[in-house]
Amino acid sequence: MSGHKLTRVQRASKLAAAVAVLSAPALLQASPYPDKLNDGTSTHWFADWDVNTNPAPQDFFVTPFANNATIASVKTQMMQSVAAGRPTGIKINNAALSSAAAASLFNFNFGTAATPRTISYVFCDFEGADSNDHTAGTKASNIAKVKQIVQWTDVSTQANRNYVGEFALTPLKYVDTGSHDGKDGYDPTRRGALAYTKTDYDNAKVNMANTDLYPGSPNYRNKSTGDWANTNIRTGLFVGPIGRLTAVQNALNKDYDGLNKSIQNKNGAGDPQYNKQIPWVTRFNNFGNASLNNTVVAGKPFAFKPGLPAGSLTASQTANQLLGRGDFSALIQHYRMRGAYSVNLFEPGVVGYTKTQMQDDVRSGWYGGTLNPGDPNGADATSRSAIMHVNNIYAASDSKAATMTLNPVIDGTSLSSGIRSENSGTIWSGEYSVNLKKLDILASNLDTVNHMIRFGKVDAYEVFTQKNGAGEVYNDKNFFASNRSALIQAGMHRLIQFDLVSVKQWSKSNYSGSYSTKTVWLLNQNYLVFQNNTGRGDTGIPEPTTFGMLAAAGSMSLVCRRQRRNKAAV
Repeated sequence: MSGHKLTRVQRASKLAAAVAVLSAPALLQASPYPDKLNDGTSTHWFADWDVNTNPAPQDFFVTPFANNATIASVKTQMMQSVAAGRPTGIKINNAALSSAAAASLFNFNFGTAATPRTISYVFCDFEGADSNDHTAGTKASNIAKVKQIVQWTDVSTQANRNYVGEFALTPLKYVDTGSHDGKDGYDPTRRGALAYTKTDYDNAKVNMANTDLYPGSPNYRNKSTGDWANTNIRTGLFVGPIGRLTAVQNALNKDYDGLNKSIQNKNGAGDPQYNKQIPWVTRFNNFGNASLNNTVVAGKPFAFKPGLPAGSLTASQTANQLLGRGDFSALIQHYRMRGAYSVNLFEPGVVGYTKTQMQDDVRSGWYGGTLNPGDPNGADATSRSAIMHVNNIYAASDSKAATMTLNPVIDGTSLSSGIRSENSGTIWSGEYSVNLKKLDILASNLDTVNHMIRFGKVDAYEVFTQKNGAGEVYNDKNFFASNRSALIQAGMHRLIQFDLVSVKQWSKSNYSGSYSTKTVWLLNQNYLVFQNNTGRGDTGIPEPTTFGMLAAAGSMSLVCRRQRRNKAAV
């Protein structure tokens, strides 16, 4: 199993052999557990590529770049984060980091003797020196570098329980060519080979999957690339990332204790037992994707303007095909409902769309956010109230994901080959608690036509969307029956709330009927949410790509990293 798997004795032995600069006697001290990023209604912390210095925005924590030249400043930022009651995290890329510098950082206590604090999250991002991202040689060297970081934290006096991951490094095994529905290590969304595999994940000994969820990336199938079952681009931009996150979470749940909400060990012996998924996310990033490159924007090598021809697609086929701000917020909640522990933001990816707005949309999608009257495209009161209702379910000790399927029953059918969410552009996720007797479902339809969606059973209980005037429900095999399905309008998102109740159920057979008492999920409320989608006509772009832009941001070391991040199979 992946993760920091060393016992205290093993760490002491490894200390003497591999990293002599660390202090063996200090290993007898109890190491602090990682800071919580997600816990019920009140704990929600996110990372961001651009948040490198304090003060950090609301709900975000700084993750400065750690290398030989920045250790002192990184320590300062970590101490400020701890003083502000925020989590601690860093980024590590190709800039040199020695064992002595790593020891100075990972052995440091940023808290007090009574309440020690260390580096909780390490987001690695190693790239090769040439333009071919993740070639065989580069991949092997990247895994070796990540493994070294893990070893340094394993033997440290403070950080041996932290989380370490690498961009796009996940425990997936195959590219899906059938109807595996995101299960058993198959990625159902990918074009081209996997960047990394389960073998790489295990060899690196990481315990955090940093999945790449970039709508517009050339490593996702889409209508624009001719290998997507739905006729419009927008469905691929939305369903694709959900499919990849789901496949990764299924793998974590199966082999890495991903269902456990704890950030502690099973035995208290040193490492986080439960692997987490913290994906890199953005609203759009089409770097390297020639099929979504149909206009010119200064300083950008690729740009996509809805309403203009793109490849074989006409102007009418590309109109309103970018994800709007509401769509991005909906994606964030789908990610959470399907197991994401937090998210790490990259560039906004849309002309005129600011990082502040992007952060607002993450807050709105994840936990309801705060109303922002000055931003007409910000959070709305209905969405906020509906999502806050879900938070109470997340806080329950028995809360669970209602589904992980990518092949739901839409308009009366699922598929025996392929996945129905791709075919229909419609997908649902949910969270429920039997103790609270609450089930909340987020259903999204990114298609251009309306769809009926049927939820079937959640746990052991059937889901009903209607009862008759006598307060009874009826069991009917008609998939279009209004009491078993919900209408999701074209391009819309609905948050549907159910209660677990006992009702009379009428079952009919051969025109005769009988009643029985059944416990079912029965509709309580049905809200239209995340309606701020005027941005579907905006221009999508990748990250900054000029030396001038990066130098202005004070990040010359980032040039190799993000210019090529999405340059996978085109």
